[in-house]
Amino acid sequence: MKSAIEIYVNTIVIIMIVSTCVFFICTSLRSAQARNFHSTTVAKIEASEGSSKVVEECVREAGDKGYELKVQPACLYKNRKYFYVQLTYTYEIPFIHGTRTSHIEGFAR
Repeated sequence: MKSAIEIYVNTIVIIMIVSTCVFFICTSLRSAQARNFHSTTVAKIEASEGSSKVVEECVREAGDKGYELKVQPACLYKNRKYFYVQLTYTYEIPFIHGTRTSHIEGFAR
């Protein structure tokens, strides 16, 4: 009887450990996807020299992927525009059924 209880408890502990590892892996993947999208967006804005059409397209594409993208003019230096680019994304925390919001910030030159 004692070994049956130990097996049951060990199985529950292993399931919790595996679930936690899966959560961390999924969170890491979500963050990596957001970082990739942010760097691609910054590159597009830089290549277009801040074209409003490209910025609108990037904001729309971010919304389609579940992100929130804010692009604001930061300054004008030596006849060159700088843009502040902020990407906001969320991920879920499974055990407490909550969500967490993170931001990625950068500048497009």
